[in-house]
Amino acid sequence: MENTSKLLKKSINRLGSNPNLTIMDNDYLANQTELEQEVTFCVIGASGDLSRKKTMPALFSLYYHNVLPFKFHIVGFGRKNLSDQSFREAAMENLSCRTGVVDKDECDRKMQQFLQHVHYVCGQYNSEEDFRNLHKFCCRLEQDDDAARLFYLAVPPSVFAFALKNIKLCATAENGWTRVIIEKPFGRDSESYEELRETISKYFEEDQVYRIDHYVGKEVVQNITTLRFGNYVFESLWNRKHVRRIDILFKENFGTEGRAGYFDSFGIIRDIMQNHLLQVLAYLTMERPKSFKADDISTEKTKLIGSIRQLKAEDFVTGQYDGYKAEEGVPEDSTTPTFAACVLHIDNDRWKNVPVLMIAGKGLDERLAEIRILFRKGLTESFLHKGDSIGNQIVIRIQPDESISLHILSKVPGLSTELRETCLDLTYRDKFEHESKDIADAYERLILDAIHGEKSLFIYDEQLEASWKLFTPALNELESEKSRPPLIYKFGDGIPSEVENLLWKHEAECGNCIEAEPALKDFHSNEFRNNL
Repeated sequence: MENTSKLLKKSINRLGSNPNLTIMDNDYLANQTELEQEVTFCVIGASGDLSRKKTMPALFSLYYHNVLPFKFHIVGFGRKNLSDQSFREAAMENLSCRTGVVDKDECDRKMQQFLQHVHYVCGQYNSEEDFRNLHKFCCRLEQDDDAARLFYLAVPPSVFAFALKNIKLCATAENGWTRVIIEKPFGRDSESYEELRETISKYFEEDQVYRIDHYVGKEVVQNITTLRFGNYVFESLWNRKHVRRIDILFKENFGTEGRAGYFDSFGIIRDIMQNHLLQVLAYLTMERPKSFKADDISTEKTKLIGSIRQLKAEDFVTGQYDGYKAEEGVPEDSTTPTFAACVLHIDNDRWKNVPVLMIAGKGLDERLAEIRILFRKGLTESFLHKGDSIGNQIVIRIQPDESISLHILSKVPGLSTELRETCLDLTYRDKFEHESKDIADAYERLILDAIHGEKSLFIYDEQLEASWKLFTPALNELESEKSRPPLIYKFGDGIPSEVENLLWKHEAECGNCIEAEPALKDFHSNEFRNNL
């Protein structure tokens, strides 16, 4: 009890020097005994883009907010021959203090302190000797017998097996815990995922493996369960009796950004739909878990994914922006989609006959990711003039400008009976003015959870098995020689109009075509298409 009290006092003193406390810092206070353990972070693939742009900035932000362990080390491991100083200089290019409240001198001071914990070891992913050198280097840094190690695999799928094998055989912690964070892609179909799964299970137990999907770590995505289960007014409406359709949209106004070679091997369905958007759908539509512990959440997400009707090629519209084939690393005859829309059906009691429209695309007219829950009109028709098509919606904006809004019908003030759709809006930057200046990046939250052994925001094996089972047959069909090539759309354009026919077909099958008709009639209008 005395040791805990001393540790808590030490923590409060340490935190007191930082004026920018967030919810992360409250979590930190609750987990002091865990953060007393020394941890070495080994970033495998440290000289690559993912490490420089995401992993290292996330680790620095955690350090800035005083939530890393008291004793920690960061060791980059990569194929480039770099000195510690060269690696630090490369990392520093992407480090920043995102909040405007911070004094620049304080930020610079913390940055220099952080970089003193950063080191680099050059090696090949398939070399046991190089991983033994990594292990020896870590041992020289570590002071405690029970020091733990967290490995972050920021490497291409082709070297996953080598890296996992050599970590296990040559570089695990001697007495403390060892955990491994693995980035997507987790295979490209059921067969390749099974091979990856066998490789992982050969060297590590499931409780050591943290499969990361950074989309799950986004603030608004985390808030979905609170919105649903913490507000009776919404949870009571969250079913097929009240919901007509669900839309999940992911739009980017840029192309492959130097990743064309990688992207062409996977395409937009594997890159975005099968993981990011499916995870969002699972949180949005799963049943209430027995508890909000990781295992119970995973159980409900897996059940939900398993209840989605098997996808077929006919459930998709695919496209490719003009100019894609001219990008470096893309074959001239590539049929890889940069845009896809599909309609899914959840065959359970809660969501039967509620179509889910899922859209993901690059080279579109804007950068936008959001969820829309469209409610049935019901008795509101009696308030509408002929031709009106107003309906209630909940819109959850993931990016940019995180927000949650409820669209309702309201009478316009005055003597007329004009009705107008209005919006009850929770915009994070307005409602959480202080906190929104310092919203944690998804990678920060996920790395912090991995330190604590908290897996609720990570992807379990059974979820991936179910998701590949759902998508693989359709992918095989879409990529067969008999399949229609993706339609070509102009870079910077909106949603291709062919999505209208796909949506109409599925709305009609569900018996929702009467309600859908007014909206679909305006599908080609700029306002409607810009809202997709």
